[in-house]
Amino acid sequence: MTTNESANLPDLGGSKTVEPSDIDNPATLNFWEPEEEQANPAKSAEGIANETDAADDQNDDDGQESDGSADEDTEGDEDGDGEPAADDKLDETLVTLKGGEQVPVKELKLGYLRERDYRLKTQEVANKGRGLEQMSNRVVDTATAIANFLISQMPAEPSHMLAMQNPAEYTRQKAVFDVAATRVNQILEMANGPKQVAGALTKEQRESLLATESAKLAEAFPQTATEDGREAFFEDAFETARQLGWSDEEMQDVTDHRYFKLAHYARLGMQAERAKKKALEKVNNAPPAVPQGKARGQNAQQARKNQDAMARLTRTGSLKDAMNIDF
Repeated sequence: MTTNESANLPDLGGSKTVEPSDIDNPATLNFWEPEEEQANPAKSAEGIANETDAADDQNDDDGQESDGSADEDTEGDEDGDGEPAADDKLDETLVTLKGGEQVPVKELKLGYLRERDYRLKTQEVANKGRGLEQMSNRVVDTATAIANFLISQMPAEPSHMLAMQNPAEYTRQKAVFDVAATRVNQILEMANGPKQVAGALTKEQRESLLATESAKLAEAFPQTATEDGREAFFEDAFETARQLGWSDEEMQDVTDHRYFKLAHYARLGMQAERAKKKALEKVNNAPPAVPQGKARGQNAQQARKNQDAMARLTRTGSLKDAMNIDF
């Protein structure tokens, strides 16, 4: 029930007019009974049909998209198959090297990769070696500092005079001194361990470096690949270094192959300078050249003089005319 808006509230002394609510009206109520047919069966069937058609259309669209994707994948596979074929063709291409040898591109790639891998591994080993050497040096420095500190705190060794005057006190001081000396020696021995490791590592690094530099030297000068050629090459290099003011000790400490290349070409340059100097001396000491025409004239004149002297000698038969003949 609803209260009319124009009615006065009973508390204020007015009258109350009441109207029936829609809920209380039986005509507005609609109850579905199981025996009745479903409401709007045609509309429900039509809705289901429309939904089915929409689903079929969507499936058709999805199928077309799938076919398009499949075509694209097929084209992509064809392109992918084409690229490896081109790469294989490039790998089989022959490249002529400086010496005339023909090598496929594939071998050049593999050689470059092997060389790069070798460089990276060599650099990695060198970095690890330097790091280990630095760590060992720090350990040695720390142990040495501790040993020096303990030495500074050690008591003085008791004298033999104290042994004669007070044997008990001498024994006590000697025991304290021996314990402190033992501790210092232990710490120094601990420092010698890293030193030996660092020394062995340095030797191994030097041997590896020498092998690498020897290979580079043999690449520049193939004669050093044999024992005899190597010995002759280094003899010439050392001799050239001596002429330039280097000592044998300094040359023995050289590991970089580039210094030996410099010594080799310096030797060739010095030989060329000496040959040039000798040629200049020979030219300067040579007698002046006589013109060819003048020489012929002098010879002809001398020949005529001899003929005239022979003719006079034939006529006169004198000794003076005989002496005028140039034999």
